[in-house]
Amino acid sequence: MGLMELVRWQDEHFEPFLRWATDRRMTTYIGDGRPWTGEYVELRHEQALQHWEEHGFGMHAVVVEGEVVGVAQMLEGDLGTIEIGYWIDPAHWGRGLATRVAEALRDKALAIADRVIAGHQAENTASGRVLEKAGLTYFTSTYLHGRLQHCYALQRGMSDTGVLRYSAFTEDPAGGNPAGVVLDASDLSDAEMLAIAAKVGYSETAFVFPRTEERVFDVRYFSPKAEVPFCGHATIATSVALAERIGEGPLTFHTPAGEVSIETGGGRASLTSVPTSTEPADPELVSDALKALGYTEIGDGPVHVGFGGARHLLVPLKDRDQLRALDYDFDALRDLMLAHDLTTVHLFWRESADLVHARDPFPVGGVVEDAATGAAAAAFGGYLRDLEGPQRFVISQGEDMGRPSRLEVDATREDRRVTVTGAAVVIP
Repeated sequence: MGLMELVRWQDEHFEPFLRWATDRRMTTYIGDGRPWTGEYVELRHEQALQHWEEHGFGMHAVVVEGEVVGVAQMLEGDLGTIEIGYWIDPAHWGRGLATRVAEALRDKALAIADRVIAGHQAENTASGRVLEKAGLTYFTSTYLHGRLQHCYALQRGMSDTGVLRYSAFTEDPAGGNPAGVVLDASDLSDAEMLAIAAKVGYSETAFVFPRTEERVFDVRYFSPKAEVPFCGHATIATSVALAERIGEGPLTFHTPAGEVSIETGGGRASLTSVPTSTEPADPELVSDALKALGYTEIGDGPVHVGFGGARHLLVPLKDRDQLRALDYDFDALRDLMLAHDLTTVHLFWRESADLVHARDPFPVGGVVEDAATGAAAAAFGGYLRDLEGPQRFVISQGEDMGRPSRLEVDATREDRRVTVTGAAVVIP
């Protein structure tokens, strides 16, 4: 059996669906017992297309080496549950394909829900064995549409599939910046990753794609609104999660922003950014940003656009009180940032050479503020190095949100890369 993929349901998949509906076994094992007439198949097809539009997931075509050989379904249930089901063309029965489909559906479901459930008609004992191989456990039997059905379930946390939740740049789950982590996103589409990030609701969720090389991964980051090229706190969270599973030591992440090197140990991770850069911000951009932020004056020092994997507007404030009183026009700042390809606005006040207080509005990600922003810390480290020379310091962020975070910044490297270090803990 060759490469198997679950592909978003499209109009082109209607014809094999209609053909399978003539098989009485499909009527027996799937649906509510009604005949699968042409009209009923067309109704199910239209419902599948609509479900994708409304939920970002749903029915898939099972494709093996370019051939559509089955249907795989995900439906949203109550209380954070996703119900899965499948139909495989009888010509492909007995080849282990059903188990592979069930496992892929399980992983997709647990990436967006707390629990996955599935059922099979009592006489279809083969499906029960498939669900058990996929890790689901029998929990009850019930009559559905007059037929006895056995039900199976798997709860998130019973395996490493699904979304893990960590808080980064803290040792306290009540502090830091929460991030979602999906340790194997190989079967997820862009639309599904965005839907997962939106459902998780954190400022970012990281999606990991293992490579064949040891301790090397592709990683992508999604906010609830869009993909972002890099996210520091989600990188710290992901690195700690991986270290807990594959052992401490070095990791390499290939991100849309470039290669990121990480060292892990003791529940902490140090990410070394892509080469940073900084340049004075356009005066019109500064004027519009200050208007959206509600500031008539700011602190000493230049306003720059800094890059440390993503672009950030770096704005010095007068004092701690001005930072504490942040209250901005969400829509105006979001539109301005989108127009200038900015990920956050990094507002900072330096208490001393070793300690900086910061806040990072993040309206383009659909959230008011980040509690800890590793990419901005890297960009800011590059900014201070360019202005003052190599240095190390700590950024205290999230205090005014009630989620204190500690980011340790080392901007002493000669290659313009900046190292940002922090702890991460599981959110129970």
